[in-house]
Amino acid sequence: MMERIRLLLAKAPPHVTGRVIGDHIILDITGDEVHFWSPQLNFRVEENEEADGPTVIAGLIGPRPSVWTLFMFIYFSVGIGGFFITSYGISRYMMGESSLAVWGLPIAALFMLTAYQAGKFGEKLGAEQVDMLKHFVRQAVGTDMVPVG
Repeated sequence: MMERIRLLLAKAPPHVTGRVIGDHIILDITGDEVHFWSPQLNFRVEENEEADGPTVIAGLIGPRPSVWTLFMFIYFSVGIGGFFITSYGISRYMMGESSLAVWGLPIAALFMLTAYQAGKFGEKLGAEQVDMLKHFVRQAVGTDMVPVG
């Protein structure tokens, strides 16, 4: 199976590149086709060592690590900031003073919802490239795949 994947990677289209590290394969979109929302496909091929059973292929298609990191940073920063600003506003409210800082949590939730919607928009922009990577994997493993999970 791994030899078949290596051969297909050697003959891959110019906008798809891949790396094989042990039983782990990483496929990327490169060249003029790449944009911020371009996906990356990581999958692992495990031969069945006990019997002549099927080979197990498990993978993940998602944004590149830099995009994951950016979104986690946004969620973490906005969430922590919203929590502390709201805590400050509530403490002022409990002391009998008024404060607009109590709106920190709803505003933070709105920012998080906006980031989520931006992610969904990006997912749609990268959908064609996801299909391209899926097609490449289906070629590499053949048509006798059985999806699990």
